[in-house]
Amino acid sequence: MAAPWGDRNIITCDMGGTSFDITLTRDGKANVNKDIDFLRYRIGIPMIQVETLGAGGGSVGWIDSMGLMQMGPQSAGADPGPACYSQGGTRPTTTDANLTLGYLSSTGLVGGRLPLDVEKSRTAIRTHLAEPLGLSLEKAAYGMFTIVNNNMVNAIRRVSVERGYDPRDFVLMGAGGATGAHVTALAREMGIRKVLISKLASGLCAYGQILSDVKYNYMAPAPLRLDEAVAGAHLNKLFSGLEARGAVDLEGNGFASDEISISRSLDMRYVGQVHECTVEIDTFDIEQLGLGAISQAFHTRHKELYTYDEPQSPVEVVNVESTIIGHLDKPRRQKIAAGKGAETALQGYRDMVFSLEGTAKSTPVYTGSALGAGDHLSGPAVIEEVTTTIVIEPGWNAALHESGVYVLTPQA
Repeated sequence: MAAPWGDRNIITCDMGGTSFDITLTRDGKANVNKDIDFLRYRIGIPMIQVETLGAGGGSVGWIDSMGLMQMGPQSAGADPGPACYSQGGTRPTTTDANLTLGYLSSTGLVGGRLPLDVEKSRTAIRTHLAEPLGLSLEKAAYGMFTIVNNNMVNAIRRVSVERGYDPRDFVLMGAGGATGAHVTALAREMGIRKVLISKLASGLCAYGQILSDVKYNYMAPAPLRLDEAVAGAHLNKLFSGLEARGAVDLEGNGFASDEISISRSLDMRYVGQVHECTVEIDTFDIEQLGLGAISQAFHTRHKELYTYDEPQSPVEVVNVESTIIGHLDKPRRQKIAAGKGAETALQGYRDMVFSLEGTAKSTPVYTGSALGAGDHLSGPAVIEEVTTTIVIEPGWNAALHESGVYVLTPQA
């Protein structure tokens, strides 16, 4: 999705009905975690690092024992769903807050096939949050919106700041049906200055599955110190064996040799440490070129993650890993027709709240299907697509690219 702009450092957020999922891509490669905690078990299998929390459209607002408003992780789910769905739900949810704030249309979601009852949203928020806390309805709704955003920002920090990355160096990619209502608020809070969100954001995961290359990860234990005489030869042998196996497996899947690429990494640590970090290296002959480059790469990565390194300390390898990728032919990118100006897509105005003061402001609403390539608009505004609603906060601009991706940037 980011290819037209050459962006390779991307944080992707997917907000649906019950959860909010985040992953980070650096230099075109997804972050991989080898220590996944599930309940009381640690799973030592390489997986794409996806941080998940209970923050979706159905996340319930409630008051804790200290009298503070909280959002989630409890969820109304799809059945009975938010109060505005009129399916029996009575608790206030994120969707109810977005409807009360004016971000969502009462004519409904999914192109109007799911009508929303704004009065039921207001009643739920007023009964369970606003009146018990002594707040106006609008302030309570904006409080819900702010808290769920803060929860999501903290999760974004876990895949970025806590792994040594500055989120301001990344583009924020919006996925999922509910992300669009929050995406500019998240970018503002993180200091991110470019947001990409597709017209088909709600189907981004399925789209990615179609486009994804076939990738095998092979790992082998390699408990040795880099200063051992046999280290280079041993590492060469391990990598060669893993990569030969991977090539055979991909060729069995129908890939030709020129459609296969290889990358390498090592799990390394200072001798005596209880944790290790993953260091990527090129596919060179380790015995011939020496171990100095690997050692220096480890020191650099350790400093990125933990703010310090110890060049004088001995380094040891824990695991080696080879990633063998079979590259698929990609479909041609779609091109949408040129636009006739955003004003032609203006469907009307709706009162919306964009601050904790709770003051409503008449805000333009645009029909996404009527916008074309090159159309620009400035916030505050809302773009209503069939399966997602994009809220452009005050101080942000939106431009639609010919690929069907909205580019959101802060105003100068």
